[in-house]
Amino acid sequence: MTISALFTWHLVASVLCQLPIARILNRFSRPQGLMLSAVLWAIGFVLVWATGVAPLGHIGLAILALGVLALATAAYMPAAASTTVELAPDSLRGVYLAINSQCWAIGYLIGPPIGGWALDQSKFVAHTFWLGLALSVGPGLMILRQLDRMMRQKLRAIT
Repeated sequence: MTISALFTWHLVASVLCQLPIARILNRFSRPQGLMLSAVLWAIGFVLVWATGVAPLGHIGLAILALGVLALATAAYMPAAASTTVELAPDSLRGVYLAINSQCWAIGYLIGPPIGGWALDQSKFVAHTFWLGLALSVGPGLMILRQLDRMMRQKLRAIT
């Protein structure tokens, strides 16, 4: 029952946050929106880790973690689609969007087996898995920062 309630909370939070987050992200460049999403993913991963190692308050931490991950998802969707559309040549836009969708499909393909593997390992592996995921956001942030610079230079050259 508790797991179902947590996942319901995550889904409801994702849906309710989509429009407000999309409006907020319009103030920033698309790569900056993706950077915000990445930071939220990292925070969510750390909170999931904390849920497993904290001596008390597991349910509260799980609610917070899934809320932050819902915000990360809601921030990612519009920023990723918009970035893809901006980068794609008109004649290949559909292909670029299809590849963008495949990123999620691949994540859903490999995520559960890797997560299941981590849960079957020692406590050390199971607990540090989430910290490793949080650290994996770092290279993505560097790439997005470079993309933001490149897109700004291109915009300056056009205007």
